[in-house]
Amino acid sequence: MIVRFSLLLLIWLSGLLVYGVDGLAGDYLSNSQLLSILFVNCPIILFGTYMTQHALPEAISSFKELVDLDDDSFRKLSDRIEKISFSFIPCLVIGIVYTLLLTDVSLDVQRTLVEGVTLHSLWGLFFVSFNNILTSTGFWLGFSIWLTVFQISRQPLKVELSMGLIEKFRGLSMLNFWFSLFYFLAVSISFAVSVIGAPAVSLTEVLFSPLLVFIVIGVACVIIPFYNIHRALIGLKKRELSEIEVEYERLRIELDEASRRVEGVEVGAFATMSRLFSLQIRERRLREAPEWPIDMGFVSKLASVVLIPAVVRIAVELFNRLYMR
Repeated sequence: MIVRFSLLLLIWLSGLLVYGVDGLAGDYLSNSQLLSILFVNCPIILFGTYMTQHALPEAISSFKELVDLDDDSFRKLSDRIEKISFSFIPCLVIGIVYTLLLTDVSLDVQRTLVEGVTLHSLWGLFFVSFNNILTSTGFWLGFSIWLTVFQISRQPLKVELSMGLIEKFRGLSMLNFWFSLFYFLAVSISFAVSVIGAPAVSLTEVLFSPLLVFIVIGVACVIIPFYNIHRALIGLKKRELSEIEVEYERLRIELDEASRRVEGVEVGAFATMSRLFSLQIRERRLREAPEWPIDMGFVSKLASVVLIPAVVRIAVELFNRLYMR
């Protein structure tokens, strides 16, 4: 991790040297947007990628006891997830698309060709490309966390329905929580960097800005995998309750037959009643078992994370109002 942060410092020093050679060191040092990208955005992305690369394989292996897959099938699933998650090709493709569609690189290239090639203009193109690829890498690794949770949620479950069911999905919910935290932090910082210093807007425009769309997308991405598990748990509960109903009927008939016999009535009836009592306990445990793999603690954490972009956006807007005066 120290090596990654050292790389950022080296890039900043190289920019200072290049701009200094062109006599623009003052402009470089006063560029707040570049500083925020290099020492706020990039460290968060690098830290997120570092944590993902170390935590994702372990998290995947912890899901083995939750799904009804043999060792070979689970190994193939985990290998496929890791291969997709740690592939550089999607990062490169996303970076190229992001550069071409959402940045002014083409204008910078045209300006460089018209005004002449300088060291600082070449360094600027390098920095924009580096930032776009790094941002794309962070986006892809964040998406890979969601993809992991989603693929796990679509596998056949192997769990016992009980009040302690939520604890079995604790690792899954925490992985999804880290995805949501990474996602909403990235959205918050991106919007803060893009609108800081911009003219003040009304509160209505703040609340109904494109930021709201990203918040809705983020919440949907977090909830969808859990909804898949919710549906699977409901199906599992209905299936087991149906089996209990069949067993109830069978024991009822057996109890009626035992009551008609003269010999062994007490022993047979007692055994049947014991099994009925055990079946009632099982049914009660099934009905009380939660149908969602998350509890209110996770929901409250998610709600606090979802509020981060809105709080940051309002804070930036207040700054802009003071700054623009």
